[in-house]
Amino acid sequence: MRFVLDIAWTLVGILKFGSLAVVLAGVALFGWNFVGINARAAQTARADVPAESWRGPGAINGFKLMALGFAMLVASFLLSALLPGRL
Repeated sequence: MRFVLDIAWTLVGILKFGSLAVVLAGVALFGWNFVGINARAAQTARADVPAESWRGPGAINGFKLMALGFAMLVASFLLSALLPGRL
């Protein structure tokens, strides 16, 4: 039983710290696309922020990655609440 609990707590740690990496990857993907599209728009005569910088496929994928990271964090909190303490 102790071995199973150790594996479960290791999974909680992996989910907790892995969620941070996934959220940061999502922020980086969103930022890369947002800044790139706005930089290309600044080269032209447009003075507004293009809609595709917020609603384009790169931004949507970045938001999906952020949501996945938050879901991983919630899953790690729920798992740690359900598991008994380490022996």
